[in-house]
Amino acid sequence: MKRLVRNISLRELLVCVTCFAIGSSHVVTSLRLSRANAELAALRQRLELIPVDDTNHLAARRLPSSDKQTRRWTIRIPSSVEKQLYVNWGSGSIADIRDRSSPTARTFPLRPDPATHETSIAFHVERNEAAPSRGTLKIELSGNTQIIAINAEVASLLLGETASGSEEIGDKPVVRQASSAVTLFATEATGGPPVSFCLWLDQPPSSAGR
Repeated sequence: MKRLVRNISLRELLVCVTCFAIGSSHVVTSLRLSRANAELAALRQRLELIPVDDTNHLAARRLPSSDKQTRRWTIRIPSSVEKQLYVNWGSGSIADIRDRSSPTARTFPLRPDPATHETSIAFHVERNEAAPSRGTLKIELSGNTQIIAINAEVASLLLGETASGSEEIGDKPVVRQASSAVTLFATEATGGPPVSFCLWLDQPPSSAGR
């Protein structure tokens, strides 16, 4: 018995090759897209946005920094509240200077992104080139930089030249009630002249009675 062999035309061959190429391309594209989504999710988790189920709560986490003198955080602020950044230092304890009504406290408004309700905060400390015994504190908020002069004791404390005890928001998100205050970073000298520094979030002073 003779076996029938069907010859494939050039057109049919081209159709088969094209279908195979399209199928392979689709598979490769799907794999790349899946990998990109996984990497984006990992990057989102590691760097910027905070995975918080209940967005009615205040949340904060620290961001990576290659400079040991720079600290960075991302903050999620519920739309129902207004928050400000407070900076204060002095010769008292952390509890003493963490007072939004203190006349020496510096305040900065926070303007979160309307879509994510998040904003970033960074502060960097360095020696004052013109007066090395003093220091400069740079605070970055939503692309704007505020420069504050600090005295020698505070500069030494923040640069790690003075023995101290500190508290700080870390890599793991910290979640609080919307009206709560959150301390991003605070440090207090444990030796030498008494000096403390505190950077925290709280409602504006006018909200005290609300």
